[in-house]
Amino acid sequence: MKILNYKLSSTNELLTARIGLLATAHTINTLSLSNTIDQHFPDLGNNCALKASTFINTLILS
Repeated sequence: MKILNYKLSSTNELLTARIGLLATAHTINTLSLSNTIDQHFPDLGNNCALKASTFINTLILS
């Protein structure tokens, strides 16, 4: 098992509101979701466009 090096800064806020993002980001990295998305969605051919994996990962994490 590969343990990812995530660090949380010290805060007075409750951790429960943000723990889902950490688990989701870990799952995205473990499954290599970015590579899979980029294989199945072609490049748009425009140098101003985002990669499909960047767009989809942003939607998932938001």
